[in-house]
Amino acid sequence: MSQPTTPRETEDRDQKSERERTDHRERKADHEERIKRHLSASREIASNLEFDDALDFEMGLPKPDRRRFLATSAVAAAGAFAGCSGESEPSESTDEEGDPESGSESASDGETDAAQSETVQLEAHQYEFQPQEIRVPPNTELTIEFTQSTFEKNQDFTVHTFYLEEPYDIGPIELPESTDDDVIDSVTFVTEEEGTFDFECNVYCGDGHAQMNGQLYVVPEGESIEKVDFTDMQTLKDRHEVITEESELPAEPEHDLDLRDLMVVTERNNASVAMIDTVNDELLERVEDVGKAIHVHDFHPELPEQSREGAYVYTQSRQGEMYKIDLFGFERVAVADAGTDARDIAVSRDGEWVIGGFYNPNHLVVCDAETMEPVKRIPTHTVDPDGQSVGSRVCSLYDVPEEGLFLAGLKEGGEVWLIDYTQEDFPVVATIDCGRTLHDGFFTDDGRYFMIASQTDNQMDVIDTQEREHVAAIPMDGVPHPGPGALYPDEDLAFTTHAGAPSVGVWNTSTWDVEEMIDVRGSGLFIRKHENSDYVWADVILTDTEDDAYVYLIDPESLEVAQEIDCSQWGVAAAIHPEFSRDGEKVYISGWMGENQSILVFDPNTGELLDQIEGLLAPTGKFLGTRAEGH
Repeated sequence: MSQPTTPRETEDRDQKSERERTDHRERKADHEERIKRHLSASREIASNLEFDDALDFEMGLPKPDRRRFLATSAVAAAGAFAGCSGESEPSESTDEEGDPESGSESASDGETDAAQSETVQLEAHQYEFQPQEIRVPPNTELTIEFTQSTFEKNQDFTVHTFYLEEPYDIGPIELPESTDDDVIDSVTFVTEEEGTFDFECNVYCGDGHAQMNGQLYVVPEGESIEKVDFTDMQTLKDRHEVITEESELPAEPEHDLDLRDLMVVTERNNASVAMIDTVNDELLERVEDVGKAIHVHDFHPELPEQSREGAYVYTQSRQGEMYKIDLFGFERVAVADAGTDARDIAVSRDGEWVIGGFYNPNHLVVCDAETMEPVKRIPTHTVDPDGQSVGSRVCSLYDVPEEGLFLAGLKEGGEVWLIDYTQEDFPVVATIDCGRTLHDGFFTDDGRYFMIASQTDNQMDVIDTQEREHVAAIPMDGVPHPGPGALYPDEDLAFTTHAGAPSVGVWNTSTWDVEEMIDVRGSGLFIRKHENSDYVWADVILTDTEDDAYVYLIDPESLEVAQEIDCSQWGVAAAIHPEFSRDGEKVYISGWMGENQSILVFDPNTGELLDQIEGLLAPTGKFLGTRAEGH
């Protein structure tokens, strides 16, 4: 039985309640005063700003030539820059005719005219946003409050971000680790555009980072949201489109470049690719509207012959669109829209087929390489290394040299599948068990062995593609991320960067023994070597510090870092993805972020800066036409 409350306890409780009410009033008053100061600063800033597509200031990753944080009004945007928490200013009173009173501002001067307001709380976890879908009517003043940011699966990471795609172009907003329900940050904007818009975490936050995305649906009340069934083959065929007929393409190249010297560069947030002449180190052309955040390009195997039949590159965007692009006139030819999230693409050695690997839905889609019409869908459902039945994302795709096979890595499935494209129905002819959470990989110099990253198990798994069996698991120092990988055949060595450790892993491709773990400045994503270069080049892109601007050269004989280059001296904040010229006499580094978003051109043996290729929009991955010779 509970004890009766004494008069003293009642008095203490009342005093505590009064103190809490007083504290609340004081906090509210402080908050309102801060908002007034921010709004005052906002008007002053807004009076000197004109918002247009040429506005270019550093806010991180969003499209460099359109860095508008809030598209609703100059005052709202300026308020964000001044530090406004996102709350709207109380509306000014009006006279009977509806005109603002003297001293007030009309909507055309910056006030929003939303029909309603709504607040949504969003949490960021490893590896998902909660909720993953936000639905609001058009013309809503939407406030998103970020209330948690957790790292329960990999505590080596401490920051998520939030980025909402154009036309809203909001973020990235940093969400440092927080496990309570307090608001970390917030953003307010008006949903003026109807449609479906993706949001994502756009900094690497562990091996499940690719799942950190969601959708904002801006649709009228009562209207259904159109969701496409990408598992239906007829739907895939219906969403295929021929953009330019083959008969309309130029018969001869409209440039003088050998296609093997053409470098196709992803412009990450601009849904475009830049075509670079690596002989003269200049931008030739930009092809727009080929899918946002393209992840991979693959070339037609007949490209080295400079023929009309082989003058194509195929792209896979993270949005699930596979484009075929003409390299004679730089035109889009066709597109297959086969999912909402994807990572890889490969072209068959005979030039007949293109295969795309998807995260959502979990499937592979084979297309006719000439028309890009889907001809076969292969669901990627299997049993994972722990015995659980799973639908698996496809993390990597390759043509197996001389075998008539596609190789597909299944991320959650922990398997490598071999698909025979010489047979009519594209059968899966082998499933080979590997480690947990597969990612990308590369072949040995003779093309027989495929080495793939198992990121949960921190190892490189080795597949014998001729015997169709797993032959080795090589322990790494952290989460391996080889990208295209690096080889030094003179000493039978292979190299990978680590996304989860400040080191580079080196192993022997004859014995599969670890040779060395080379200490470097920080975690990286890409590493490359050319047969005519003295050094292995790699980036340091995952430190979330000023070190992201570094690249380094490794001596493959001594297995030591021979040189470091700080690209910030040229205005680059994040240097990424080394790629060599065809002759190996130049190496290219993308200036992904910073005031200088160009490609830096270096002497691969001395580290001397030779040139800069300017006029680019957040360049990242670079793929040289000579890669077609690897088919």
